[in-house]
Amino acid sequence: MNKFYTMKKILFLILLCNIAVSTNLFSQNNYKRKISISEWIEEMEKCKVQEYWLEDTEIYYDESADSLYHWNQARPKPSGKNPKIDKSISPIVIIRNCKLPDSKAFQIRNIVFQNNISFGDCEGAGQLIFYNCTFKQGLDFLNSNLIQLGFEYCSIQQRTVVVESQISMFSFKNCSFYLDNKAVKSIYEIGYEIANKSYQHLFYIHQNEKRINSFYLSNCKLEPTEVIPIFSFNGGKYDLIYIEGVNFSNSIVSFNNCSVKENFTVQDCKFHLPLGMYKLNFPKDNTSFNWSQLDSVGLGLYEDYLQPYTNKTDTLFYDVSLFNELNSSYRKFFSMYRTQGDIESANACYKQMKDMETRRYYHLYQQNPSIVSWFNWRFNQFLKYFSEYGTNPVQSLIISMWTILFFAAVYFFFYSDWDGVNRTFLIKQHRKTMQYFRSEQRLEDFYTDNYMEDLKTFADYKKEMAESKVEIPFFIILLGKPLYILSIIKHKILTFIYRRTEVLQGRWIDLKPVRKSFVGITVIFSIIIYLVYLGFIRALNSITLSINAFSTLGFGAIPVKGVSRYITILEGFLGWFLLSIFSVSLISQMLQN
Repeated sequence: MNKFYTMKKILFLILLCNIAVSTNLFSQNNYKRKISISEWIEEMEKCKVQEYWLEDTEIYYDESADSLYHWNQARPKPSGKNPKIDKSISPIVIIRNCKLPDSKAFQIRNIVFQNNISFGDCEGAGQLIFYNCTFKQGLDFLNSNLIQLGFEYCSIQQRTVVVESQISMFSFKNCSFYLDNKAVKSIYEIGYEIANKSYQHLFYIHQNEKRINSFYLSNCKLEPTEVIPIFSFNGGKYDLIYIEGVNFSNSIVSFNNCSVKENFTVQDCKFHLPLGMYKLNFPKDNTSFNWSQLDSVGLGLYEDYLQPYTNKTDTLFYDVSLFNELNSSYRKFFSMYRTQGDIESANACYKQMKDMETRRYYHLYQQNPSIVSWFNWRFNQFLKYFSEYGTNPVQSLIISMWTILFFAAVYFFFYSDWDGVNRTFLIKQHRKTMQYFRSEQRLEDFYTDNYMEDLKTFADYKKEMAESKVEIPFFIILLGKPLYILSIIKHKILTFIYRRTEVLQGRWIDLKPVRKSFVGITVIFSIIIYLVYLGFIRALNSITLSINAFSTLGFGAIPVKGVSRYITILEGFLGWFLLSIFSVSLISQMLQN
């Protein structure tokens, strides 16, 4: 396999172009020949030598002789594995200082170029459209001036090189690309080999002074290859870049020192390697590039393609200028999404940018360990976990809820004045249960004993109203009767329930065996229900206490004692801290919307 070319070849290429420019300035474009498209293609087809040269020639469209290449807008797209092929051209084709057809009524179609085809110092006032053509060794455009250059349903194998060419409209539609590192290379190809992986330019544009007004890459296909292809836009000014429906597979796509003035659109594309964005400028208001296409790979910087720098590359943080440049690229995208109101893409881009910042803090901590650098690093890690760097207030709210439940689970096992459930309370209830089975007291009697003071108070209140009937106005008595009825009605209802649910009706020792079985099963279920009730009340009070402590609403008197009292204070501080971050995150998202 041939050795890969180095960057020195690029400098040599640019030097050749500059020489060609200088030479062209002194020429008067006095073309020596004038041939039709049919004659030109026939010459290439019949050429038996290794190279076909065409220089100082005007190629024109002859309506009568070039009917085979008449442009038909309604022509159906090629179909099947073997689309129609009219011509096969074997030699290397070199076109220099020629004028291409001015007419817009033709297409060069159904031709296979077995070797490289190169256009240098050419011009054309019309359009040059290749339709259903195959370029087996690629094609080059060097220092040319074209109005419209297009490829439709073409197969371009190896590479496409454009150097210092002025093109008003440059388009690839429904084309397929393939790269094979065993192919014959020209001086315009640049390749690298790193760690047993081959990188080679499949598409290379190098511009300094010249510009491409509009560039389209639409619904094109990249065939699988062992070589890692490079789509490189190196320098130049564009009015429009439109890339749609392309799966770049394992390709590197890199924009280096490019400027897009009016519109930059990338949609329905798939990237499997970071997108190179070194000093790319694009319009914030008129760019359509949803971040979901880059979410899995992000942005990167390619330095001779030897080592891509991404937000996950540790060596990036040793070079402040590279870090700032990549950070600037992320901020351009983030600012663009904010301007357009695409909050979802803005948040996704911002998270990757903050991931890079977190890794940088870790690098600074490794270089110079200190409390400040450690907190910067860990705090960023915490922000990512808690709220995805402030972009997801819902996640922070969910974590806060889990925190409240965790503390509630802790409070569940500590005594609270709100429910009074502890060992003393349970022993007291157990003793009452034993007394119930040993004596002839009924459930109604136990209830009455517990609320004897209340019942006596209500009875005294009723007696007092009866004795005061003559001494006070009648309407005052009327006010008292509803109060008495409302006070006594609860006790009457509960007394009725206890009376109707009585199951023992005597002492346990006096019951018959069958009755004992029935009473025993009933009591077991009743105890289980009672314990569930106590557990529910305890859990409810624990959650209420946790919410109160977490939200720092204030207590007056804290209803817990001992260790749990200090836990509530700790939870109050933690709640203040987490809720502050949640509030900032929520307000930030609301303001963006």
